[in-house]
Amino acid sequence: PATDQVFFGATVTYADEEGNEHTIRIVGIDEADASVGDVSWISPIARVFLKAHEGDTVKLPTPGGVQHLEIVEVKYC
Repeated sequence: PATDQVFFGATVTYADEEGNEHTIRIVGIDEADASVGDVSWISPIARVFLKAHEGDTVKLPTPGGVQHLEIVEVKYC
């Protein structure tokens, strides 16, 4: 069934604090390739998105401080 919740295999489009949109796909460790937007499910960015829903804002800790990222769309394909 369709869901707006983020799980393994999701393609997530999110907006950063400046309003710029980015898209990542959450994959297994051996499939990760940041150059095409495929990130491992254990990466920090994937971990903050897991179990969140479209419209949620999550907090990503970074060396420069906490970033607030809004989930714009969740797709499975």
